[in-house]
Amino acid sequence: MVVAWLRRAVLGLERSVDEINALNVFPVADADTGTNMLVTLRAAARAAEEADRTEGPHAVARATVAGAVSGARGNSGVIVSQIMRGVVGQLGPDADLEAAGLAEGLRTATGLVTSAVADPIEGTILSVLRAAADGAAAALAGGADLPACARGAADTAFDALLRTRDQLADNARAGVVDAGGRGLLVLLDALVEVTAGVTPERPRFTRQAAPHVQVNVDPEDAADHPHDHGHDDPPRGPHVDYEVMYLLPDATDAAASRLRDELQTFGDSVVVVAAADPDPVATWSVHAHTTEPGRAIQAGLALGKLRSIAVTVLQETGETPLQALLDAPRAIVALVSGDGAAELFAAEGAEVIRCDEGITHAGLLVALHRFEGREVLLMPNGALPTPELLAVAARSRESGVLVTLLPTSSMVQAIAALAVHDPRGHAADDTFSMAEAAAGARCGSVVAVTEDALTILGPCGPGDYLGMVGGEVVVLEEDQYSAGEALAELLLATGGDMVTVLLGDAGDGDFPDRVAAALRPDRPEVEVVGYRGGQTGSVMEIGVE
Repeated sequence: MVVAWLRRAVLGLERSVDEINALNVFPVADADTGTNMLVTLRAAARAAEEADRTEGPHAVARATVAGAVSGARGNSGVIVSQIMRGVVGQLGPDADLEAAGLAEGLRTATGLVTSAVADPIEGTILSVLRAAADGAAAALAGGADLPACARGAADTAFDALLRTRDQLADNARAGVVDAGGRGLLVLLDALVEVTAGVTPERPRFTRQAAPHVQVNVDPEDAADHPHDHGHDDPPRGPHVDYEVMYLLPDATDAAASRLRDELQTFGDSVVVVAAADPDPVATWSVHAHTTEPGRAIQAGLALGKLRSIAVTVLQETGETPLQALLDAPRAIVALVSGDGAAELFAAEGAEVIRCDEGITHAGLLVALHRFEGREVLLMPNGALPTPELLAVAARSRESGVLVTLLPTSSMVQAIAALAVHDPRGHAADDTFSMAEAAAGARCGSVVAVTEDALTILGPCGPGDYLGMVGGEVVVLEEDQYSAGEALAELLLATGGDMVTVLLGDAGDGDFPDRVAAALRPDRPEVEVVGYRGGQTGSVMEIGVE
C-alpha cells in the first residue's frame, strides 16, 4: 500500500509543484519548496519500489526512509523525510498500514520534526503536521477505519493550512498559506485517494492582496515562540546567502545534537535528521542556511567523513524565479579541448565551450552569459579547480543562469555522463543519472614528459610517458603504447566492461585496436571504443566503465 501511496503523492506533487513554489516565502522566498518536496518523494518512491521488487514488502519501510533521507533536497525535503520515517515506521510486514498505525505514525512524525528543527516556528508545515496527527487521533477515537482516519487527518490539516496565513508574519505579508504545509496536504490527500478511492477537492492557493495584516498570536504561546512577529517587526534572523546540505554517516545522537546546536549559532533553518533510530549510530541528513558555508561543512567534518555535500546560492525575491529557470530548456555545457572532442560533444547534444589554451573563471562567466534564463548542467572536465567552479556557479545564478556542476574531471567521464542524458526527463533525475554515470567511470590520462623530473616511480625525461590518475603518477613507460596499455590494465583491475579512449593530438590512431587486441585473450568481454579528440594537454584519456 505504501508504494501506491508514494506513487500517488509524486503525481500529486507534480501537478501542484508550481502552485507550492509560488507560495514559498518562508524561511527564504526562493520558490523551491514544491520542487524540493517532489525530488525527495521521488527518491523515496524509487527506493520503495526497488525494495518491494527485489527484497519483498518487509524491506519497503526501511528503503523508503533511506531513500527519502539520502535524496532529501532543501529544508522541506528533509522534513518530509522525517514525516515518512514516522508513518512508514508503523507499517506491518506486508507494507500495510492500519488506522492506529497512521495515527501513531503522524504523532511520531510530529515529534521527529519538532526535535529535528533547531528553531520550530508556528504557521509552518509543523503546525499542519500537528493538526493532521490530532485529526487522525480524533477519527481513531471515534472508531474510524484507515480511509476515514486518513480523511480526518487530511481535512484537519486543510483547516490548519488556512490558519497559517495569519499565524506567520511572512505568510501574512505575502497573503499566502504556508508552502510546506500545502505540500504536506498533497501527501495526505494522496493517502485518502489510495485508501478511500476518492479525491478530496481543494482550492488552488494563490497570493492574496494583504495591504495591512494583523498577525494573531495566542498570548500564552508568545513566550514559547519568541520568533513569531507582527507586521512591523524586522525580518527574522541574519541575511543568508547559501543553503548547505550533506549526509553525516555513523554519528551518535549526541554528536548530531551538538552539530545542530553549533550550526544554529551562525545559521538559520537548521535541520538535522536521522534515517533511523541511532543504535548506537545512524546516518544524518544536515541542512542549514548560512552566510558561512565553509564553516558549516567544517562543523560536520569535525564529526566524521561527509557524503553528498551540496552548497546552493539561495534565490532572492526579485531575481529570476527559480521555477522559470527549471521550466526553460536545459543546456548541457562541456568545457572541451580539441577539434575532434568538440565535434563529438556537439554531436551528442552538448553546448561546447573551448578551453584549448586554458580558461579562467572570469572567462567561463562570460561564456555562460549566453545561457541567461536557462538551467545549465556544466561538465567542467578538469578545466578549473573546484573552488573557482563553485564561485562561477554562484555568480552565474545571480545573473539568471542556474548552473549545476556535474562531477566530471575529464572528457571521458563526460562522455559516460552524456550517454545516459535524457533531455525529456525531469532535471533532477537527469542530473542524478549523469552524475552517477560520471562518478562510475574511472579515468586516467597518458602525458608525454617534456623535461627531466623525479616521480614516485623513478626519474623520467623527454621521450618517456606517464600514466596519471587523479594527479598521481601510476605508470612510467618509454612509449605511449606501453603506458596506455598499463594504465588501462590498472583501471580495469577493479572491474569494468568498456574502455573509452580519447586520443590527443599526439596520440597514435591505432592505439584503441592495440588495446583491444591486448585485452582479448584474458578479457574478451571488454569493449574498447576510440575517438580522435585532438586535445594537446594529453596524449590520450582513458576511461573504464
